[in-house]
Amino acid sequence: MTLKPANALHLVGVLLLTTFGCVEEEPSFTAPLAGGARVVVAVPRSADAVAVTAMVTHASGATESKALTPRTDPDGGVAWSAVVKPESPEEELRLAVDARNASDAVVASVSPDAGVKLPLYEEALVVLVPQSGAGLPGLANHAPLIHEVSAPRSIVAPGDTLELTARASDLEGDALTYAWSATSGVLDCVDATCAWTAALPPSGPDAGVDPEFAHDALIRVRVTDAQGAESMLQFRIGMGTTRAPPTLDDTRFNRSPVASAPGAAQQVGLNVPFQVQAAVTDEDGPRDVLKYAWSATCEGTFNDATAATPVFTATAEPADCGCQLKGAVTDGFGGSAEQFVNLCVRAAAPPVLGDIAQSAQSALAGERVTFTVKATDPRGEAMTFAWTSNVGALGTATGDGSTSTVDWTELTCLPADVTPTVDLVVTNASGASTRQSFSVAWAGRRCGPGESPCAITLSPGKVSLRADCVVQSAVFIPDGLTFDGAGHTLTASEEGAGDHYKGAVLRNRGSVANVRDVTVTARNLSDVCDGDVDRLRGILLEGASGTIEDTVVEDVNQAGNISGCQEGFAIDVRNSAAGATPVTVVIRGNQLTGYQKAGVVMLGRVEATVEDNVIDGLGPTDRIARIGIQLAHGVSGQVVGNQVKGNAYRFERDWGSGIMVLGGAYYGAGRELCHDLLIQDNVLTENDVGVYLLQAVDSDFNPPPTSQNLQVLGNTLSKTDLTASYQAAIADNGTANLLSRNRISGDGYDPDVYPANAASVDVTTQGEDRQVGFATPARTLDVGACSEVLAVQGRDLAGNLAPLSVPEVTLAASDPGATFHLLPDCSDAPVTVVSLKNPQREGLFYVQAATAGPLTVTATGDGASQTQEQTVN
Repeated sequence: MTLKPANALHLVGVLLLTTFGCVEEEPSFTAPLAGGARVVVAVPRSADAVAVTAMVTHASGATESKALTPRTDPDGGVAWSAVVKPESPEEELRLAVDARNASDAVVASVSPDAGVKLPLYEEALVVLVPQSGAGLPGLANHAPLIHEVSAPRSIVAPGDTLELTARASDLEGDALTYAWSATSGVLDCVDATCAWTAALPPSGPDAGVDPEFAHDALIRVRVTDAQGAESMLQFRIGMGTTRAPPTLDDTRFNRSPVASAPGAAQQVGLNVPFQVQAAVTDEDGPRDVLKYAWSATCEGTFNDATAATPVFTATAEPADCGCQLKGAVTDGFGGSAEQFVNLCVRAAAPPVLGDIAQSAQSALAGERVTFTVKATDPRGEAMTFAWTSNVGALGTATGDGSTSTVDWTELTCLPADVTPTVDLVVTNASGASTRQSFSVAWAGRRCGPGESPCAITLSPGKVSLRADCVVQSAVFIPDGLTFDGAGHTLTASEEGAGDHYKGAVLRNRGSVANVRDVTVTARNLSDVCDGDVDRLRGILLEGASGTIEDTVVEDVNQAGNISGCQEGFAIDVRNSAAGATPVTVVIRGNQLTGYQKAGVVMLGRVEATVEDNVIDGLGPTDRIARIGIQLAHGVSGQVVGNQVKGNAYRFERDWGSGIMVLGGAYYGAGRELCHDLLIQDNVLTENDVGVYLLQAVDSDFNPPPTSQNLQVLGNTLSKTDLTASYQAAIADNGTANLLSRNRISGDGYDPDVYPANAASVDVTTQGEDRQVGFATPARTLDVGACSEVLAVQGRDLAGNLAPLSVPEVTLAASDPGATFHLLPDCSDAPVTVVSLKNPQREGLFYVQAATAGPLTVTATGDGASQTQEQTVN
């Protein structure tokens, strides 16, 4: 006969019994192999699995895939199971289980290291927990990972002993401890191995056991790491000899909530509400609803003791201030944790203020007021100082824990009827505080209609613009600070002001001021002329040292830049007070355009560096004679590497200038001369006069009696055509100014093209006698090498550049083997004469020496000679 698989095990038992009796004839039948493995899978709730599959590898190497069947218990838990039948008696299987989500992605898996040994007639039990492998991010510690519990049988008879073996690991590598329990029977456990002697649970109506589980025992293993994090796996084992496998109800894997570290005691005031911020994490995901029960070791109340983060108010001061809040947390699946929060509760004892200082009782725009407060704490607790103001800007406070100092300023204006107020709150570690308030009498300008103070930030060494700002009068830079525009724009406007705009847009308040990274401009200003302090300027430094760099000044003009008023300077630097101490000013890397009169004006005792600026007069114009850079009345320093263009005037009695230098009593009694000034490597294009040296010491416009050491070297000057009544690349009214190696081009500077209006170099000479001079310093060169360039010029006896009657110079050398050349590499044929017939009116040559030692070079022109000693190595 053929047996149904479901009855195979029972019938085998019957046949065994019949072997001891007498039968006429043993019937013939074919029975399937007995034994097998009951595979139960408890998937972590965080995995959101919708399917579980076991890959079975038999001893022969053959594999089969088993889809596990889910079972949902009344509490909502889901367990999965399947029975794996043997391929050969008592073989050892290997299992690999995957849990997949709705997208068919593997979300958890488990592959036991050990195989499953199948019994001959019964089913082994394997309870598996697939894991994701990676713990929840952001946790310092994770609950242990339980991978499996195995037993040689899934059903036992009462009184039988069954060995249970668990396998678990810990992501942090902590040592693990195991705690086993069972709803009936006796346990004898050592770590991960436990011997359980089965016993039926109590029976009867008063036993409290659900009849459905009268033949089951619920086995539970809890695994805890060294930091107290715990995981639990529970499942049922059936008891009896003929009953069906146990139910999957209550089969689950659970991780207990993980509490955060309690940390150091937090300071809390007596009767001051404290918001608990402790965080408890459940690795099984948001489906676990955590329940809280808070208590405290000190007297006080919780607004809601069941909330995750309640508010606690201490109502009595505990001894030594210590108070601990405990939150008992449960997850509804047997997991629990305790969250502790340490407090130090004290009655208020606020800091006591001592010395209080205010540097000034009133302030103008750009003036700083400094506040200093000293405080002590009755308990010696640490204190914090918090400064605030209703208007203006506060700097970064400094102090030593008991003293705090802060600066306050306002750069522009304040609304009407607003009094600046600065407040300080000193708070100790217990939360008790003391307040001090200061007021400042505002002596500055009140904001006009529609005007607001500029939004600024005051920080160490600088004040920064936080947004574009429109002003009706000057913005003042506090003494010693840098005004950092942070890429924003300051706009001068008179709209709604009731009067035309006067003065600078941005200027200094004290003796040092710096400007960087700001755009300064003007909008719709009236064509009203002002003088002195009310002149329109973009940036003004008056009597102050400083640096202006990486800044744009554009359209600082009136009436759409058609005004003829002698104002509208992009940058104006002045230090002309009687007896003024020289100031040092650097103007570097700026773009200046659309100015009404001048790009850069420097006047008085200023040690100037003007370099790498782009200055555009947007000419020619028929409204005003513009100047790119004007240096006047005592300026020294250097003007190097600038691009200056478009300062051209269509008017027969005046002209524009790229770079103008002027000084001396001709311009007013006591006016100083500019001196020790280098003008080098600038590119000057389309200016009426490229470089204009206009120093004069009397009403007859006579030049200075001695050299003021003005040097104009290596500049590039060009003018395409004639637009003014007078044009010159370089015009010089001075004494022994050095003009050399400048590159001049364009019809606009060519006297052959415009003999009545144009000059390449126009120098006021002194007398008719002439001499030859070297315009370059003595050189040092190697034997056989080509020297650096040498330049010779014709000059008057005062040292001014002057034409020779015969525009050439003869050259000679003390070394007969030395040769002179016109090319920088000395590759051309030697020469003995250089021509001065060029716009610069100088001869350039190079020398090559055959022997080492001093080398005297002699230049002769118009019967006069000059020598210069070179050094040959």
